[in-house]
Amino acid sequence: MDEREFSERAAALERRLYRVCFALLRCDADCADAVQEALLKAWRALAWLRREEYFETWLTRIAINECRRILRMRRHALELDARLPAPEPPDVGLRDALMALDVQLRLPVVLHYVNGFDIAETARILHLPQGTVKSRLYRARARLRELMSEEDCI
Repeated sequence: MDEREFSERAAALERRLYRVCFALLRCDADCADAVQEALLKAWRALAWLRREEYFETWLTRIAINECRRILRMRRHALELDARLPAPEPPDVGLRDALMALDVQLRLPVVLHYVNGFDIAETARILHLPQGTVKSRLYRARARLRELMSEEDCI
């Protein structure tokens, strides 16, 4: 894959990568940084990509790893500054309900329903068995129904 093809394919995936990063980071600035850093790391490691048909899966995995690195940095920063106020509980709308899910449930939902990856691709990206992805999607849907019905009762 040459530089032009990499640029075109990466540009086509940028919005999808951003959505995945937002599901993990919940901060626009951090998401932009994560996507940019993931693209840079992917370009540098392009020789490690074994099969070009897995480019999207490979790049998404790099973005997820970059998000996890940012989350670790955040955790260390929070430990240094314990005076930060606690975040307010999320409002329960569809997006907010999704953000209220645990990351183990939220990430498969974003990959499968928002980004359109099939179960097999989602499983490959998350390094999980397909059955685990299916059960997490089931639990996420149940939890979202619960959160959305709570909103209707208020």
